[in-house]
Amino acid sequence: MLKSITWEEARDILLALPAEVQEEIIDADDALDRVIAEDIRAVFPVPPFDKSPFDGYAFRGEETSGASPNAPAKFRITGEIAAGDMADAFLLPGKAMRIFTGAPLPHGADTVIKFELTQTDGETVLIPQIVMPGQNVVRAGEDYAAGALLARTGIRLTPSYLGVLASQGIPRMRVYKKPVVSIISTGSELVQAGMPRPGFAIYNSSYAMIAGYLRRMGFFVRPSMIVRDDADLIRELTEREMLSADLVITTGGASVGDYDYAVKTAQGLGADILFWKVQMKPGGAILAAEKDGRLLLSLSGNPAAAVMGLTIVAQPWLRKLCGLTEFLPETVSLPLKEPLPKKSPCLRLLRGHLEIMDGKAFFAENSGRGNGNLSSFEHCDMIGFVPAGSGELPAGTLIKACRLAQQVC
Repeated sequence: MLKSITWEEARDILLALPAEVQEEIIDADDALDRVIAEDIRAVFPVPPFDKSPFDGYAFRGEETSGASPNAPAKFRITGEIAAGDMADAFLLPGKAMRIFTGAPLPHGADTVIKFELTQTDGETVLIPQIVMPGQNVVRAGEDYAAGALLARTGIRLTPSYLGVLASQGIPRMRVYKKPVVSIISTGSELVQAGMPRPGFAIYNSSYAMIAGYLRRMGFFVRPSMIVRDDADLIRELTEREMLSADLVITTGGASVGDYDYAVKTAQGLGADILFWKVQMKPGGAILAAEKDGRLLLSLSGNPAAAVMGLTIVAQPWLRKLCGLTEFLPETVSLPLKEPLPKKSPCLRLLRGHLEIMDGKAFFAENSGRGNGNLSSFEHCDMIGFVPAGSGELPAGTLIKACRLAQQVC
């Protein structure tokens, strides 16, 4: 059992685990934020034909050579063509057609001019300027060509991707199934939301936060389960959930003490303990164990520490489990907006947000550094890394930061 390792070592141990993902075919209407499991290429170009970008007239551009306000080019109007009409007309020299936004150019036409730039009596149209051939035309394939890669395996389907796929008329697509996670909250002091809170009991806020982040990542999260501090009960419930869930997370009992059951539970299950304890604060109380291809992740009972462990150590593997091909978080170097008055014997993780001041980007730490402080995650979109061995840091010191719990599907 590896104990007290760096967060990079812990992350890499998890990333080395296989992440088996299953597939399913779903309707396009249900595909938002899902991870696609196939490459999709364009069958035809978009737009599929040359079309007009606005209401106006279609004609041959070369026939406006020498046109001016005093000597406009004159065309006879032979009809009109609207969006959705068949472009089966053929324009002869000296002819023009009224055309509407999105309509296909008629055969023989290569140019469009806005209606308000012309003069017409209903039968003829005067164009008082030179309009070059090909001007004001949206060409076939201007958005993307036939054969273009529209979506590749392992990307999250955002609204823009869905719009592009819809332009090909794709009604269904193959995606990765959402992995199933069970969250077991241990602690005799915990009470389920909606129930009376006796004495010094507390409501189970850790489940709500962790479940929220996991749903955002792309997991199907099973309902909350609370179990009192009883080694046999914790082991039995964990064993049951590991039979069917892709991932089991326990909170509480991951540090050192008479009521810390993470190691005992993993050992009682006969699981292979991958590591226990990570050199970072908060979130260092984390255990990972594997049995029969399923992962048991035991996090701190303190909400902030649990989210840090989940985000910094486990998030890359969690993204991999969802089928994403890009699973490492984006990092950036930012100056501290305010000084950090505390020393950091081990890696210190800061809850904060990106702030722009006088045109410059800063990492602004949120107030409340305690492991149990929930409010410190409000408006928190970045985690800052203060290296181990750092002393007090003045404002402006560059630190690395990464996004907090990115969406994965």
